[in-house]
Amino acid sequence: MTTVVEPLIHGHVAPGYEAVREEFSRNLRERDDLGAAFAVVRDGELVVDLWGGLADAPTGRPWERDTLQLIFSGSKGIVVTALMLLADRGEVELDQPVARYWPEFAQAGKAAVTVREVLTFTARLPGLRRPVTQDDVHDPELMAKLIAEQEQESDPRADGIMYGPFTQGWIVAEIVRRVDGRPLDKFFADEIAGPHGLDVHFGARPADLHRVARTEYGKGFLAQFTGFFTSEDPLTRRVWQNPMPFPPDEGIWADPRRLTSLIPAINVVGTARSFARLYGMLALDAVRDPDDTPLLLSRRLLDDARLPYVRRTDQLIGVPMVYGGGGYRLRTEARPGPDGIAFGHDGGGGSANQAWPRARAGVSYVMNRLIALGPDDKRAGSLIRSVAAVLAPPRG
Repeated sequence: MTTVVEPLIHGHVAPGYEAVREEFSRNLRERDDLGAAFAVVRDGELVVDLWGGLADAPTGRPWERDTLQLIFSGSKGIVVTALMLLADRGEVELDQPVARYWPEFAQAGKAAVTVREVLTFTARLPGLRRPVTQDDVHDPELMAKLIAEQEQESDPRADGIMYGPFTQGWIVAEIVRRVDGRPLDKFFADEIAGPHGLDVHFGARPADLHRVARTEYGKGFLAQFTGFFTSEDPLTRRVWQNPMPFPPDEGIWADPRRLTSLIPAINVVGTARSFARLYGMLALDAVRDPDDTPLLLSRRLLDDARLPYVRRTDQLIGVPMVYGGGGYRLRTEARPGPDGIAFGHDGGGGSANQAWPRARAGVSYVMNRLIALGPDDKRAGSLIRSVAAVLAPPRG
């Protein structure tokens, strides 16, 4: 007879959210989660705050209340939020050329490329043309210089939309640095994370390294990228091999230099609780009266940032994508329900960080075992569906 060992789950759920706790437990029991956290903030109240499992499998270190986790491309939602703050203050205009703020960017025929095009992956700058190493990406100013010097992609597959793992973050970071004078990580810490008490950082602070969960690759994760990481196609190589966003050796994600560097589009760390608080503020700001004082960003700006700007299939990876005008990723199709017009950005391997305006809620799931996109990974989806069921209005 097999004995089922219940995973030890920490935290709390508000009355009515018990089913969410059960789904979180099932993720650890049945769906190959190693360590994870899940949080929901509604109307400013933390109604779900759960964590459990292992933060570090080799050492047996448990996932604690303040464990930090990398969210990979979920970082892009944090990148655009920082830039939106400058836009809200009138210091950046999204439809102005990047070169207005960063003159060197105009090189190689890029004088007309706008900030909005960069945010929405429509600028035809999905990758670097000059070969770089995994070490090179730790230097955001070098990466910005290389982007400034290169031309846009002429390959017709880059028309419409072409997602890239790194370049959007480096361009935005340089715009912030040119406009404000501070590097992106310090700007975000001073203007957003600090004032709002968020445990979210562009790269872990050295003193916090002991809190960072150790990321590992789960079943099928690297295999899903084999075609991109081994392709001889020049465009694919520029976007997905220069350098690889997920190197074969997962040990790179435990390297202190990688964890503490500013790699804007992939290297944000935080707690689910703080990501949910951030997106909860954005959800409230998205539905407040336009004349009310926002928590973070104005209703006027968020209306524009959430309005679908591009709806296309990326011709390189075959994935349909919808981005709002401010760079937030949207559902491919709006749908009924509390999460039907969610915005935010997902992360490679399974993380989900979203604002739900209809429910005035922020939702965050973070985990340290990366699993292939698709039917093998039901972790985030099961949690999101369970929360949506709680928040859905009763049928009468």
